[in-house]
Amino acid sequence: MRLTPFMVARSQLLTAIELFFADKDPVSVQALAGNARELLEELCCQIGVEPVTELLLRGHFGQLREDIYDAMNVFRSCFKYLGKTENNKREDQAALDQFDDSINDYLLYVCVEDYVRLRKAMPIPMQVFHGWFRALHSDLPGAHDPAEKFSDFFENVHQMSRPEQKRAAAAVIFRLSRNSDFLASPATEPLITKS
Repeated sequence: MRLTPFMVARSQLLTAIELFFADKDPVSVQALAGNARELLEELCCQIGVEPVTELLLRGHFGQLREDIYDAMNVFRSCFKYLGKTENNKREDQAALDQFDDSINDYLLYVCVEDYVRLRKAMPIPMQVFHGWFRALHSDLPGAHDPAEKFSDFFENVHQMSRPEQKRAAAAVIFRLSRNSDFLASPATEPLITKS
């Protein structure tokens, strides 16, 4: 397998989703997904595909682009850098005190949306994450919305605890990874790919 920026982003995103649904290490999920988001966004821009962040930026008219990106990367920055001044350190700690696993939901969603915009197909874990997220956040608009095919899998998701929600999604990934019809679908990209 030739390592390219796309393959790096894909690998990081798949690993982040695996950790996320296993309910392990939300800090690593945030870091991996943050890296993948940057790469996927740039890859979309390079081929003239509008990344999801552009939609978010339009929704925040009047705010500076840098401020919005700073807000999107606040946790990732705290995970990578130490504040230079005491004030920076206090701000970073205040941000860290606000971090919890649910913040990863939205970052992963942005990554998966950019991925499908870029590729028009996704590996099963990404498809399941997308359907799971849309079932939990049915009020959000979505141009690429394959959630309907997952509605039966996640119809009771709102009655579940967060760990149960994640276990349900992991079980769907396991089941669909063995479903020949689902694997043969043009919307399904192989889990292992060369490009």
